[in-house]
Amino acid sequence: MDVSVNTDKTEKQEKSSESQISVQDVTMATRVLSLLCAFAVLSLSSACYIQNCPRGGKRSFPDAALRQCMACGPGDKGRCFGPGICCGEGLGCVIGSSVTARCMEEEYLSSPCEAGGKPCGPDEGRCAAPGVCCDSDGCTLDSDCVDGSEHEDVAERKSFLGGSRGELLLHILHPDRARSAY
Repeated sequence: MDVSVNTDKTEKQEKSSESQISVQDVTMATRVLSLLCAFAVLSLSSACYIQNCPRGGKRSFPDAALRQCMACGPGDKGRCFGPGICCGEGLGCVIGSSVTARCMEEEYLSSPCEAGGKPCGPDEGRCAAPGVCCDSDGCTLDSDCVDGSEHEDVAERKSFLGGSRGELLLHILHPDRARSAY
């Protein structure tokens, strides 16, 4: 009888130690998986456009060479200004269409890029097209983005379009639709 009682006790001890080991294994696997997920999220969120990098982030390396943002649009005539914004001379600005799909790839690159011409607007935007200032969130009309020679062209286009700023924006965004025979 003593032998059977001892055997039962040792079996119970073995089962409880096995269950403790399996609980420890599951807990350790959960921690490792959580850590791997955190690293994956961190690596995917490191890309940003030069306009919206956090202070002390990629801008803190002044000697790092900025590259131009990716080419986009028909015939790669434009440059990406944000994840859904493609602008260029003669192209105007295209926002949220199939033409801007390539600009989504810019989000996954870890090095900063600089798009467009001179700085403009209150949100650290860049001149994207004549009279248009864009940042990674959107575009606005901005007279700072009109050069002297282009200013005369824009004034001529304004008078051709009836002088409305909205019509000017439509002309800039869709230059092929508003062509006139001179």
